[in-house]
Amino acid sequence: MIRYKDWLLPIILTALGLSAALAMTMKFPPIIGLGTLVRLPAFHGALTWANFFLFAVLIIVGFTTYFAHKARLYSWSKALRFSAIGLWIFNFLLGLFASTLTWNFEAASQPAFMYFMQEPRVQMQFFVTLLGLIVLLLPLIFNKWSTLSFFDGLYGVLTLGMAYAATQLGSSLHPPSPVMNAEESIIRIVFLAMTFSLIVMSSGIVMVVHSQILRKLRG
Repeated sequence: MIRYKDWLLPIILTALGLSAALAMTMKFPPIIGLGTLVRLPAFHGALTWANFFLFAVLIIVGFTTYFAHKARLYSWSKALRFSAIGLWIFNFLLGLFASTLTWNFEAASQPAFMYFMQEPRVQMQFFVTLLGLIVLLLPLIFNKWSTLSFFDGLYGVLTLGMAYAATQLGSSLHPPSPVMNAEESIIRIVFLAMTFSLIVMSSGIVMVVHSQILRKLRG
């Protein structure tokens, strides 16, 4: 049974983080061409940054668990694994939906997804998703916590490595760093506020998942 103190703070963090992120999203300034429709891809971008934060923490916790032989840390590595991959899959689908709304494919001769996959960032997101699904299946093959925590850290490294590589390959559809290259400072400020809020939300989700893992361990 989950104790009161185990879920209260995580739920508060998740709710406050999400509420703040949505409030900041509604404050995101409209731009020429897309108007307020830009808010959806802005939210997607902020959640991507928050996801990268989770992957960075997964690297630290996963490798610390493995190399320092900290069995007690494995529950956190596992919680980060499920949370980071779950949020990534959700955000990947959200990004595809945002792209269909903001990119014009009316005169396209192929399905929109074929054009999406020509974009290095979308390719990266697809392969990170596919690799994440494989990582989620690894407990069916390996049962040692040390081995699984190593794969958690390795997955985090590969994810951030692929993300960096994607930024170096140019862009066919996605503008390079559209928010951070914006002339208006208010756009960057609101975006960073959204990102911080989503990091808070993501941290709450990790804590919720962790409490569920401990609940199962306690029986």
